[in-house]
Amino acid sequence: MANDEPKSKKFKHSVISEHIYDINFQEQFFNNWHNYTAVKTDNLEIIPKPFRVCKISNFLKNDELMDEIKSELWNVKTRRNSIDLYQFEQSSDLADVMSKHLKNLFATFQTDLSTWMKRNTRIELNKKISISSACYSDTDYLLCHDDNMGDRRIAFILYLSKNWEASDGGALELFDTDESGWPRNVVRSLLPEYNSLLFFEVTENSYHQVAEVVSPDKSRWSISGWFHGPLIEKERPARPIFDSDPIDPENTEYDLKQWIRLSYLSPETIKEINIKVEYESCAFLSEFLLLEIYEKLSQEVNSDNIKWKKVGPADQRNYEIADEETLPETLKKFYKLFKSLAMFQMLKKFTDLDLVPLKETMKPKMRIELQRWNIGCYTLLSDNEVYDNSASTDKKSVINNDDRQQNVLLRPNNCLGETINTPPSSEDDVTNDEILNNTNNPNIASSAMNDDESDSGEADIEENEDEEMRRRILNRKPKTSKRVKLPLSDFEMKRGTDSEESDIDDYLSDPKEYDEEQENDNDNEILGGSLDVILQFHTNNVPENLSIDYVCPREESTLIHVPAKDNYLCLAYKINDTCRVHNYVNHYCKGFFYNLLCTYYE
Repeated sequence: MANDEPKSKKFKHSVISEHIYDINFQEQFFNNWHNYTAVKTDNLEIIPKPFRVCKISNFLKNDELMDEIKSELWNVKTRRNSIDLYQFEQSSDLADVMSKHLKNLFATFQTDLSTWMKRNTRIELNKKISISSACYSDTDYLLCHDDNMGDRRIAFILYLSKNWEASDGGALELFDTDESGWPRNVVRSLLPEYNSLLFFEVTENSYHQVAEVVSPDKSRWSISGWFHGPLIEKERPARPIFDSDPIDPENTEYDLKQWIRLSYLSPETIKEINIKVEYESCAFLSEFLLLEIYEKLSQEVNSDNIKWKKVGPADQRNYEIADEETLPETLKKFYKLFKSLAMFQMLKKFTDLDLVPLKETMKPKMRIELQRWNIGCYTLLSDNEVYDNSASTDKKSVINNDDRQQNVLLRPNNCLGETINTPPSSEDDVTNDEILNNTNNPNIASSAMNDDESDSGEADIEENEDEEMRRRILNRKPKTSKRVKLPLSDFEMKRGTDSEESDIDDYLSDPKEYDEEQENDNDNEILGGSLDVILQFHTNNVPENLSIDYVCPREESTLIHVPAKDNYLCLAYKINDTCRVHNYVNHYCKGFFYNLLCTYYE
């Protein structure tokens, strides 16, 4: 290189391979990128669908530089990220790192590469970039998202791991979208190629994920981030409610003693459950069903005759639900049991919730689904439906993606799997009338009375105290609206300090949106509660520590932790949009397992 060449030109050739600046290379990129046409050469690949992605091979000039960069990364502070959306190890923002080669790499991305991107993609950028390193090890993943937050304009990944194979997992997977623009299925899988730079424009349909790493011996290293530009106003469509319509209780006769252990139908046990739900918002009832019934149901859920349907969208959930019409005989009857008025009545006794329509204006509802889970299934924190008792039952509501309401449980105690174990019931004379009406137990009967049925002053005082506590809890201000960290890993993390301009700390969320949410929090309407009833099957297939968690975004904590256990009935009471999150199922799952999930609304 001539001594009189500009310093800027010298600098760009010191880090990035020269072929990237070749005129023919840039013309080929420009034409195929803007014409949405596919091309693949030794150093360039453009994938036009489902959204435009470009891969530049042999990006940095040589292996020696790659080794120096990886060596310096070992000394950069990292933290272990484990939330609903992702699990991996991430560094602090590399803008703060002063080591020689990482500092040069950051400067090159901020100047030369940013200029190259702006010129060849015609996407308006500024000088701001966010850049960090990530390491994915066995069972780590990053689930479906679009990166479309704030002023991010181009996302990029520089791959650092040699000899990565498809059997190791960790591919970058691209999703197509349905007619409404929501992510549907993985349609392209891109292997992390050593010393390649992959980038794409951040758009409303740029849905992608990092597949789970399944190699116990390899780690997937990369440097990734975003080029930023002018903030673009986004008018996203309202997200529809993907759940089924709530249904009314069915007035079908059921003898509960044919299904449920008698000890759970006794007034004494009902009172104990009632108290536990009152103070902890949850209860776990071990060996709830009669053994022969549970074993029969466990056999039938594996039936080849059941038709299963995958549910999404992928940025919210990924599992299968059963077609009720295809269920085997016993399972179909069991399904109907949970829809029956008898079940509504029993749950009212367990919880004191208004689940029995004693007046015409009282319209309790429920939803039910039998879920099948396997490797790769999950649910994520999302803008779920808030069921409004005052709303017309014929009207379907929609929630906008940006309207993230913050919520709390009515009684915010951690309930970590404590169970109510009842002794085997003797063949005592418990009738359905006694179970559902509790006429032989004045304590239970008084606790289940409606407001208009109670005329004692003491009851009114207790009720007013409860209402005052309820209001106090509901009116608490949120600390933050960051995504909730879930108890997915025991990894001891080392925390780094991010730069003021960085959005690395919260991988998917825009800090500007936090402020708006907190400002508008007083406008959020507090709606009524609901009761989740969960029964699980074949949990012996479940990986260790997999659970269903009820999380509260404003408290950044797990409020109810539902372990994977066979023949346990879980009762979990929640208000508003307190989120139920089923943790990602990793590759150590040994087969299918099942959840019967019912949600009851007062």
